[in-house]
Amino acid sequence: MNHPLISVITVVYNARLTLEATLKSVISQNKDFVEYWVIDGGSTDGSIELIRQYESELAGWLSEPDEGIYDAMNKGIDRANGQWIYFLGADDELITELSEVVIPNLKSTYSIVYGHVVYDNGYPMYSMFNRRLLLENTLHHQSAFYHRNLFSSFRYNPSLRVVGDYELNLRAYLAGVSTLRIPQTIARCGSQGVSNVLSSKETNRVRSLYIINPIIRRALNITLDAYYSYVRSRRLMMATLRNTLKRRLSDTI
Repeated sequence: MNHPLISVITVVYNARLTLEATLKSVISQNKDFVEYWVIDGGSTDGSIELIRQYESELAGWLSEPDEGIYDAMNKGIDRANGQWIYFLGADDELITELSEVVIPNLKSTYSIVYGHVVYDNGYPMYSMFNRRLLLENTLHHQSAFYHRNLFSSFRYNPSLRVVGDYELNLRAYLAGVSTLRIPQTIARCGSQGVSNVLSSKETNRVRSLYIINPIIRRALNITLDAYYSYVRSRRLMMATLRNTLKRRLSDTI
């Protein structure tokens, strides 16, 4: 094989309504370049039956109870054969041809190659790998291809609910790994997924493991708490404004 292999990993739990689009977006890729693993947490909504319909297209799958998203992602890593690992949620879809756009950029000199994503509501999200990672996670796993060497001494922390990928990204940034940003939309992501929950508490917890200076750590914690508070307030205000306008519009009709 004279080209790298990407192991795509999807973790699933009761996602029957969105899972089929996810599966189709991956199995349509060139199989010379991609292997696909699906890790189910013991779904009861028909997801397992759907996975069985497509199992001939998969490198493998399993269904068993787990400790959450990051425990399931670890199971996928343990089974992956590729030199590069990519995580796609069960409500996300690949929207680029990996063999044409991504594979040519997967050089051994890089540890992470990443693009950007767009949410299903049309909102684009541009990943960044820079000093802002000291404050919060700015590298979205649906946009990032990780060299498997990053996992030689790392597995995600199952006790984290929404920011387990922040730990890997922060470790990589502090280690000064080589990365490449490509100007490409990699995936369309569900806007209601658990990864979209703002969690300053978990982010601050992860950061405290790596930022030793207590003054800097405290300043970053306060800054993030204030920023997330502003974001929540702004979202609530905009939602209230939209609902008010809708009511007034309906009253005039």
